[in-house]
Amino acid sequence: MKRTYSLLLLFLPHSYLSSQTVKTFNNGSIKLYYEEKGSGQPLYILTGGPGAPPDDPSYKIMDSLKSHYTCVLLHQRGAGLSRDIPINEQTINIKAYLKDIELLRKVRGDNKIVLLGISWGGLLAQNYAADHPEQVASLVLIGSAPPSYKVWDVLFDNQYSRFSFAERDSMELLRNIFSTKSDRELDSMKRVDPNAKEVQAFKQFLGIFHRVHFYERSHAAKELDWLFNGFNFQPIPFIDKEVMSTKWDITEKLRKIKIPALILYGRQDDQGESTFQLQKECLRFSTVKVIEKCGHISWVDQPEQFYRILVDYLIRKN
Repeated sequence: MKRTYSLLLLFLPHSYLSSQTVKTFNNGSIKLYYEEKGSGQPLYILTGGPGAPPDDPSYKIMDSLKSHYTCVLLHQRGAGLSRDIPINEQTINIKAYLKDIELLRKVRGDNKIVLLGISWGGLLAQNYAADHPEQVASLVLIGSAPPSYKVWDVLFDNQYSRFSFAERDSMELLRNIFSTKSDRELDSMKRVDPNAKEVQAFKQFLGIFHRVHFYERSHAAKELDWLFNGFNFQPIPFIDKEVMSTKWDITEKLRKIKIPALILYGRQDDQGESTFQLQKECLRFSTVKVIEKCGHISWVDQPEQFYRILVDYLIRKN
């Protein structure tokens, strides 16, 4: 079985310790967790993946904005404290993730919210705003996935072009080893049998693949252990399949809303500027900020610029 890891992948760096209040709510039989910190207008943080553990940069963002916002960090289904759920087409689909956000808003009793979405979380933020424009005060999209399947494959082309021939050959050899196991089996094995040859091959594969997410490629090696142990890769194929098979596209819905937005990305983000230009075209009241010498993981490549732009925008909007 051949795997592709798409623009939905957001690899986050090591955890930044911070104390939040952890609470739960239910969507049917699925128990979900969220954290909150601060006071003021509610700001919901949607991290990447799907399947990325919701910590850094989220904890740093929460600490930076807690004096101005009530920061609400959702542990999305299949990730973080909400990780251990059945993974299938019924539980992992865009509609289910969006319903989680809406239920959380109702549980908390929030009227208008600010939505901050990172990579895959940006896809959710855009979709939620398109479906519930009256509930969204503003959007912040960080290296966000596109609002249409039509540019979904841009990332694959960009990633492929960034690997050397030797890297491509190595990745294919490693893929042949770990592809004998399903995503579910690999996720279980890496916790109970981390030295298995399939698990080690998968880790080495990620070590090479992760480089394309950075302008400074050496950053990838520093984050590998955290990435390998923290990420749940099982949800990704379900979302990739859904987007392409349904020709998922919300561009026309986005063009009808009048929500202010910040579109923030690195110039060398492997998603490609066509993704961000499409966001800009659809979100007519958007502000675009581009960080030079910066890849998809902008808070690692250029942390000073990343936090300055983000905090300045959100405090000014508050």
